[in-house]
Amino acid sequence: MNAQNAIREASATEEPGEDFRPDVGEPPYTVAVDAGHGGDDPGATGLIVEKDMTAATAEALMAWLQADSNYIPVTTRDSYDVTATPMERAERSNRQHPDLLLSIHGNSAATEASGFECYPITPGRTWHRESVYFARQLAAGMENAGSSLRGQRGIRYIYYENGVKVLAEANDLRVREEETFTLLEESNCPAVLAEQCFITSAEDVDLFGDEDGCQRTARVYYEAICAYFGTQPLTSLGE
Repeated sequence: MNAQNAIREASATEEPGEDFRPDVGEPPYTVAVDAGHGGDDPGATGLIVEKDMTAATAEALMAWLQADSNYIPVTTRDSYDVTATPMERAERSNRQHPDLLLSIHGNSAATEASGFECYPITPGRTWHRESVYFARQLAAGMENAGSSLRGQRGIRYIYYENGVKVLAEANDLRVREEETFTLLEESNCPAVLAEQCFITSAEDVDLFGDEDGCQRTARVYYEAICAYFGTQPLTSLGE
């Protein structure tokens, strides 16, 4: 096994320890920002519509990344009004050779539920370790911003078994044949899908889903990206 293959195997099968840091190279870093749903696909509907929240958050995050010379932000669709399947968005992301991918989504529930959770690339896949590291930055940032964390510190895995979503907690490190979200499964870089709040929860929407909430969450995501790459975040868009 050559050195590069050994690194990839370790990335797929090992959890990031306290001293782990991704090998990110030098800036500028290309970051793919994926707004979930959009176009004819509204996503979940509650107090707000998921596609509106994901578009607003993605737009605000793009503004931070565009203002920061350490980053080259790219998107996964032509516009938020254009319908694009997860596979189409994954393929567009890969064509732009990003160093990191964040897919933005919202949660919903028929019963009372709230909080943040995110899904990194699953165990056994390339970029698993780096994706978990990024997920930890996202979860810590959301908790500091006032969100509760669902599952084990806000990090979970999703698998599709015969078309049905199956949830696994962060300590379930079995390497499974079942695939996860398409954007994560097809990504050629570290990637995380974030469920930033429950659009069916008034408290969550007020903090992280309305206009101000999307701006607040975008800042959290931006700071998590900076933490992943080890850069100093801007304090304002005017810098």
